[in-house]
Amino acid sequence: MTNDPIDSPPASPTTGPARWRRSDVVIDLLRLHQELTALPTLSPNPHTNALFTELVTVATHPADSDITQQVLADPAIRRITPGLRSLCSAGEIELERAWARRIITSRDPQRELREFPYFTNYEQLTRLEHHAVLGVTERALPRMLFVGAGPLPLTSLLLTTQHGHTEIDNIDIDPEATQLAQQLTGALQIDSLRFRRADVLTCTDVAGYDLVYVAAMVGPNPDDKSRVIKHLAQQMRPGALLLARSAHSLRTLLYPPLTLRDLTGFRPLVVLNPHTDVINSLIIAQKPPQPRPTSPPDDTQAP
Repeated sequence: MTNDPIDSPPASPTTGPARWRRSDVVIDLLRLHQELTALPTLSPNPHTNALFTELVTVATHPADSDITQQVLADPAIRRITPGLRSLCSAGEIELERAWARRIITSRDPQRELREFPYFTNYEQLTRLEHHAVLGVTERALPRMLFVGAGPLPLTSLLLTTQHGHTEIDNIDIDPEATQLAQQLTGALQIDSLRFRRADVLTCTDVAGYDLVYVAAMVGPNPDDKSRVIKHLAQQMRPGALLLARSAHSLRTLLYPPLTLRDLTGFRPLVVLNPHTDVINSLIIAQKPPQPRPTSPPDDTQAP
């Protein structure tokens, strides 16, 4: 989740170890949920940005595992977790829309893109994912599909400009997001990315892809995310890879987590849970290849 001031970098963490107690975390989270819910809009502005920055700081604090479990199990936190995820999703979309429009109208779109507050964060995440895929394939995958690209498709932009991927199709359920993404890549003079509006749950044309990315915001809750994974397991070709973004520890307050139990139809290969500034976890799995046909015994030869 990212929502920082349009004109300034992310704030430094203010939560110190001395006050990192379960009760403090619960109180902070309840307050932030209340204040964010009361906002008339989640569009970027100094007050909204400060609230989201504080929420991200709490969720990414290197907490003791016992405290993390206690916080997530707290009845009050369990009640607000779906709402927090919805607020984060809506806030992130608003932030990306604002920056997409800003980049499109800029005299120097390339420079403006690099000014996005979490550009470096996405660079680090995309680099992790790129090398994790190479670690299980030993080769570049020619055809990729990114599900949930949004109005600011940073991952696909980084994969094509920094990691040499030349065929990336992008889908999003929001037609405005798709339109902005197309205008953005046009302003950046990047023609190797393709965009279309589509609901992944109705897509039946994914069998031609070597790798399918699933963004963290695809599926607003764990059940919806699980349905997306099951649908892809039915539609992807045997041997193709799935890369799904997830979350761990208190970061699950920002994004719905994906567990290995949700990967029905896939064989898990890699799970990475960064404890750096990178917020998302990632899971790489493979749709099992079809077994090679075995030759029938030759009954024509004499014993």
